[in-house]
Amino acid sequence: MRRTSALVSSVALVTVLSAALVGCAASPDDVTACTPALASGNASSLVTATGEVGSAPKVEVPAPLVSPQPQRSVLEEGKGLVARKGMTVDFDAAIYDGATGTQLLETKFDGTQGVRFRAGLKTSAQQKEVGSLATSLVCAQPGQRIALTTTALDSGLDLSSVGISDDDHTIVVVIDVQEVFPGKADGLNQLPQDGMPVVVTAPDGTVGITVPSGIKVPSKDRTATIKLGSGARLAKGDLAVLQVASWSWPTGDDATISQKSSTWDVGGTPSTLVLTDEGDQAVPAVLLDALVGTPVGSQVITVIAPKGDSTEATVYVIDVLGIQTFPATK
Repeated sequence: MRRTSALVSSVALVTVLSAALVGCAASPDDVTACTPALASGNASSLVTATGEVGSAPKVEVPAPLVSPQPQRSVLEEGKGLVARKGMTVDFDAAIYDGATGTQLLETKFDGTQGVRFRAGLKTSAQQKEVGSLATSLVCAQPGQRIALTTTALDSGLDLSSVGISDDDHTIVVVIDVQEVFPGKADGLNQLPQDGMPVVVTAPDGTVGITVPSGIKVPSKDRTATIKLGSGARLAKGDLAVLQVASWSWPTGDDATISQKSSTWDVGGTPSTLVLTDEGDQAVPAVLLDALVGTPVGSQVITVIAPKGDSTEATVYVIDVLGIQTFPATK
């Protein structure tokens, strides 16, 4: 009896501890559980911006302002998914001269999609270091307004067109965060299908494929789910935010797969695809069929078989990150 009671007690304890651990897990919407990559400082905390987030702000810069090191202050709190390193952030921004307080550049602030960066990552393959603008987006939330003070060099921006050629020149960037999307598919792994390439995924989400020995190029189009997400299902007309990589898969015994394109490349950002079969933006039918009805968080692989005189198939691996709510244009 004592052994049975001890076993029951142990099971109960595991159950209680498991529930407690689940309860302690940080919510992806909890900004207090995220540590910004840049700290607030004496320079960034002096910047003020008024007006509704999403509309062109009225910014006050106490010029001359000097910020030898990047600083980041939150002017307005947001809510929703918090951007960790590698996640995708859409935002509007206005840039000011720290020496004079005059505006240098700004995005449209008109309710359409602004700029898209991946938080904390390089924005081009030519960058030696991650720019402070991209770094400031770590811990960003939709609806948040951020003040960044930084040097022109550290910002990662080319400001020569507006007369800023001194690398040490201080600039001020006011950022209004529109939307945040995951960095990669986070769904549950599914059983692989016979006759399909195998998808391999790096820790940061970057995808590759291998073709098992004996697998031939299929004679008809095929799609398989690699990871099954739990988010909203894509529907026709949606603006789907996707990480996409593609490869050529030639026919023949000695043929080797070669990559054609990838949004995972350094400096790349996820694409927004309008899920339509009409007009200039029409999506190929096989890809549209693969995406419509797929939950956000999923990863799918689609093989488009050779057509006509072609001797190669095209392989797509797609991570479904979200559904964009800000239109591309008005």
